[in-house]
Amino acid sequence: MQQPRPVTVHVTNRTIARTILWVLAAVVLYKFVGRVSHILTIIFASAFLAMALNPVVDWIKRLFKIDSRAGATVITYLTVVLFLTGFFALVTPPLIRQTRDFIKEVPTIVDDFQQGNSGLARFVRDNDLDDRFSQASRDFASQYSDFGGTLLNTGKRVVSAAVSVLAVIVLTFMMLVEGPRWLRAFWAAFPSKNSDRHKKIVHKIYRGVTGFALGQVTLAIAGGFFAFIALKIASNVTDVSINAVALAGIVAVFALIPMFGNLLSAAIIVLVALISSGSLALIMLIYFVVYQQIENHTFQPFIQSRMSQLTPMTVFVAALLGIGFGGIFGAIVAIPVASAVKVLVEDYLEHHHRPKTAAGEA
Repeated sequence: MQQPRPVTVHVTNRTIARTILWVLAAVVLYKFVGRVSHILTIIFASAFLAMALNPVVDWIKRLFKIDSRAGATVITYLTVVLFLTGFFALVTPPLIRQTRDFIKEVPTIVDDFQQGNSGLARFVRDNDLDDRFSQASRDFASQYSDFGGTLLNTGKRVVSAAVSVLAVIVLTFMMLVEGPRWLRAFWAAFPSKNSDRHKKIVHKIYRGVTGFALGQVTLAIAGGFFAFIALKIASNVTDVSINAVALAGIVAVFALIPMFGNLLSAAIIVLVALISSGSLALIMLIYFVVYQQIENHTFQPFIQSRMSQLTPMTVFVAALLGIGFGGIFGAIVAIPVASAVKVLVEDYLEHHHRPKTAAGEA
């Protein structure tokens, strides 16, 4: 019986050195990315916002016949800042006031509940839970009565976040002003036989980002509009006075988050409505359940699949993955990222896979 021939593997010193260098480079790169991950997030967010706002800047240039791109960008920024300032000035004071009043009234609400004749109230009395219930309500009111102070302390802790937002605003402005010039300089510095193909890829990715932004703004406007109508009707039916414009604005802002923004806005609106009236809260809860089902299965996938050229299932999966990786910000950018990946994959298949298949068939 023939013995198997021994196999000898020769590893040169050069191979060992290269392996060690690659491992060290990977470790250094990992550490570096970990250290600058926050900065990279700011740069990525700024690039995303710059691409989303670029069509608005171009439109303002054409509308007002402005030669300076910086001037058109300033007008765009001022419009956005004025809108956000007005929105928060309209929403924040009544929301804080209503929440503070509700916290102060919790003991009274609990006393009225305990003296009632509902099944739950009888259960509380039959099981001698009155004292614990009352003590819990008093502790709640005492702990959260200084709602304004708590909010102020929270605001002090988000200074770093405010600095990050300011950095995104400034960097986005610079990208909007200088971005087209950078892009032209890049194409001029690296000419190649595939430059037309690469420009086409970049243009498709750009269209995906701007299409996503336009689609989300459309959904946000629709969500805020229908929420305003529902709030006005519900408040008239229940004879409760609420700030329908401010609450509809909250719905519109959260609707910018793909797929799941309505869940967040619904929770806020229902809680605010509960402060004023249980009946109003119930009506709005039913409204949001119905509207969310309609939007998530019709408007949202249809609009985003048209704007970003993605299937409804891909849009939904991308939003889920975005939330898992980056929370709210991840959900917002997940769909344009998925659209960019789709563009790159299609280009690769078109220029690598299909020619080989055709050659094999020949």
